[in-house]
Amino acid sequence: MKTTYGPALSTKSNGRTTGSIPFASTCPKCTQVRPQRGYDGKSLLRLLNGGHPVEAYCAICDEFWSINLKERAALGAAAIAGGGSLIC
Repeated sequence: MKTTYGPALSTKSNGRTTGSIPFASTCPKCTQVRPQRGYDGKSLLRLLNGGHPVEAYCAICDEFWSINLKERAALGAAAIAGGGSLIC
């Protein structure tokens, strides 16, 4: 999985990231890497902290799936780098 930092992100004066944290994940049905719009940092941290699934989507297959543990860890790191915290 690859996280992408770019125009979708902006940083407030307090150092926190706003906007979405886009990523890519492999569709389990067609096995193609599909770019994802991402989640905003606050929603992402809420999902990760709560142990909830983080989902990806393939428009070609019309398939949703939960990202794997490695992808979750990379997204968590991206959220933390954006000023978030995994500790409540």
